[in-house]
Amino acid sequence: MRSRLLLTLAGIAGVIVPGTVAVNVAQQVFGNDPCDSALPFAKESGLTLSGEEEVVSCEWHPGFRDSSGQLTVRTRSLESRERLLEHSGASEELARSWHRVGDGPAQQIVRRPNLERSEQVYTARSSSRMLSISYDDAVEKGLLLHIRAVSI
Repeated sequence: MRSRLLLTLAGIAGVIVPGTVAVNVAQQVFGNDPCDSALPFAKESGLTLSGEEEVVSCEWHPGFRDSSGQLTVRTRSLESRERLLEHSGASEELARSWHRVGDGPAQQIVRRPNLERSEQVYTARSSSRMLSISYDDAVEKGLLLHIRAVSI
């Protein structure tokens, strides 16, 4: 009786394990478009797209606590790019530091890295996510945006 039970369990495991492996491999090979996960994740992170943008490509990196999605989006004009940044709540990335000169009070120094580099970076943060939108004016006149949404 006991050997019959063990044979039955082994037979079931012999079917379930290869079946599960086959399903996982099929999902990786023929799986969903990464945009099916990355785009909703970016939208939940604050990204607001209108009809003036085209999603060119997506990457999706699932994780238990640290999922992230990357999108490449082409906007039609500089104005539509500015609206996308504004509606997504993204603002220029700033570097803040405090400096004390001698015995005087500490003063906050604000650097604007966008003025020092060709890549322009804008960010929006919530309690659990960060949205980063960047572009380079030298690449497609600044109309090709790289968007990254990350769980934090």
